[in-house]
Amino acid sequence: MEKGKIRMLANLIELNKIEVRLSKKYYGGISPKFYLRDLNKETLVEIPVAETCEDDICVKYYFKNVHIDLTHHYEMVDNYGLSAILQYVRLSELDDFDELFYYDGKLGPLYQKEKTTFKVWAPTALEVMVKVGNEAYQMERKEKGVFEVTIQGDLDNQEYNYLIRHHKSFHETLDLYAYASNANSNSNIVIDVDKINEPLYLENLPHMKRKTEAIIYELSVRDFTMSKTINATHPGTFMSLVESGLVTPQGNKAGFDYLVDLGVTHVQIMPMYDFATVDELHPTVMYNWGYDPIQYNVPEGSYALDPQDGYSRVKECRHMVSTFHQKGLRVVMDVVYNHMYDYYTSAFERTVPGYYFRKNQYGEMSNGSWCGNDLESRHQMVRRYIKDMCLRWQKLYGVDGFRFDLMGIIDIETLNQVYDQASKIDDSFIMYGEGWNMPTAMDDHEKGMQDNHRKMLNIGFFNDYYRETLKGGSGDSALKDKGYFAGNMYNCEIGGECMKNTNRYSYVDQSINYVECHDNATTFDKFAISNGDEPLETRKKRQLMLNVALILSQGIPFIHCGQEFYRSKDGLGNTYNTLDHINAVNWSLVDENQEDIETLKQMIQLRKENGGFKYETIQEVNEYVGTNHFDYRILRYCVKQNKGKYQEIVAYFNPSYYDFEINDMDEYEVIYNDHESRTYLAPISMKIFGLKR
Repeated sequence: MEKGKIRMLANLIELNKIEVRLSKKYYGGISPKFYLRDLNKETLVEIPVAETCEDDICVKYYFKNVHIDLTHHYEMVDNYGLSAILQYVRLSELDDFDELFYYDGKLGPLYQKEKTTFKVWAPTALEVMVKVGNEAYQMERKEKGVFEVTIQGDLDNQEYNYLIRHHKSFHETLDLYAYASNANSNSNIVIDVDKINEPLYLENLPHMKRKTEAIIYELSVRDFTMSKTINATHPGTFMSLVESGLVTPQGNKAGFDYLVDLGVTHVQIMPMYDFATVDELHPTVMYNWGYDPIQYNVPEGSYALDPQDGYSRVKECRHMVSTFHQKGLRVVMDVVYNHMYDYYTSAFERTVPGYYFRKNQYGEMSNGSWCGNDLESRHQMVRRYIKDMCLRWQKLYGVDGFRFDLMGIIDIETLNQVYDQASKIDDSFIMYGEGWNMPTAMDDHEKGMQDNHRKMLNIGFFNDYYRETLKGGSGDSALKDKGYFAGNMYNCEIGGECMKNTNRYSYVDQSINYVECHDNATTFDKFAISNGDEPLETRKKRQLMLNVALILSQGIPFIHCGQEFYRSKDGLGNTYNTLDHINAVNWSLVDENQEDIETLKQMIQLRKENGGFKYETIQEVNEYVGTNHFDYRILRYCVKQNKGKYQEIVAYFNPSYYDFEINDMDEYEVIYNDHESRTYLAPISMKIFGLKR
């Protein structure tokens, strides 16, 4: 209650307990009697005060054992005739709220050609209506706080919103379970889900016996085809992401064809659900990566050909996944179930205020995401929502994995349930995320962070220790720091341990090995600072070595789009909103770096053909993989295997300015050699050998 503004507030704080607050500026906050008015029955009954307390602003009155029918509307009336609507919003603070109101039935628009039923879970609402076009329909409160109405007629492609009242006025909001939307999330749109039926070609996807068979490539729908160096038909859209026939300025493969030819197994797509800060009707005016979610349940409209058409974004998103599947590529969806763009105006807060977002022990908003809010995944209907949306993206759109942004904000139980649900449908499904220990209002033992890897054995984590050791820091304050491949020889020995990956997690396949992602400076830009005294070609050699080591390391390799052809973002790190001239992929770099791209393709193929690079357990790695160093400069990495063309593969990496003579490799076949001599290891170079069976 704010000073001088509100004289009386009435809240149902338990199912049979009412709290009334009277301002001390109104009769000193004193009222001898109170009455409960049932607006449905038109009755007025005096109810006794059970207890009182006060602070500097108001006097609080409590009424116990009051019978309240949640399908009715009430007012509290004081001795002087002042009345206040009895609100239900604080019921969400009850410890047993989930037990009382958890609902496991269908929600959202249930379309049939002759009728559509709308169902929304809003247990603390006084009244809910659904507005279809220009007409509003009253919804009836049912069990567990679900409001429902059935509207006759064919509502296919009709716009709708919910109108929800928790006090005097209605708030218009979106449907958390909608399938489609018009531009800029103004309204949802009813669609016939049966029309979203393009084949997903799941049969084209090779079955993954081990998670370490995955080779992940991260890209943005917009960045991938936005540059004029590729001349896509519909730049920055779902459709052009999978457009065949695109070429570089010199006629080399570009876009989708380039990606297929590269040989990776999984494409991780940066946020493709509906996000807030790009105008979908004018998508080139503003730029954003999409980590500002507004509708988790609907594809992003700026990536669609017609954002006003409810079917466009849905069908085109599914087409994109389908086309990847036709080429045997799996799709990983980047999901951001840790925060919303604006909690106050979100459909979550407008539907059930105070329920969906985490609070600390003082009742303040938790802000571990640094975005002003954290979703409270431990609440049962929040957990259910995350699982429901993950299931929708898997079944309706065909995604084959999830990458969880700021996974440490989400609780372990929710994450494990999401994986269990997905893996029952597809046992090749993969799931991983950012396992940082975020300062959210949740005990550490509950967080989905990498320190809790033993509780999340089927979930992977971005291995930041791997990145820092082999490349060096990427944050703005750490760009001068050097890792092993940047020339820091002190990291030689632990660099070998990173390539083995036996010390970080319970299983080797929990390590997502990466040295670059959308966050922070690209490797090319980082080396320009940490190794700025070296010629460009030397820095490129370092980056190529780093990329090769990444592909051959134990664990799951992760490549950021353009990492293999020295992509730059003009030295900028956090480019989430810096427009296309910085973020768009420059396909001319493919023309300039064909030889190094071919080397990476060769290494990808080498990994795919040899199980020695794909061990899952620490026991296997300890038995079959070895590393050693020479003078803390040269790293020797050796894998043995029981099947395949080679019984042993040995790689030598030399990021130092010293040369080295390799001995005892006469019986080995040269797999890769960047020098004419098979035994001379030049400064800043590498060689790979294989011993045939």
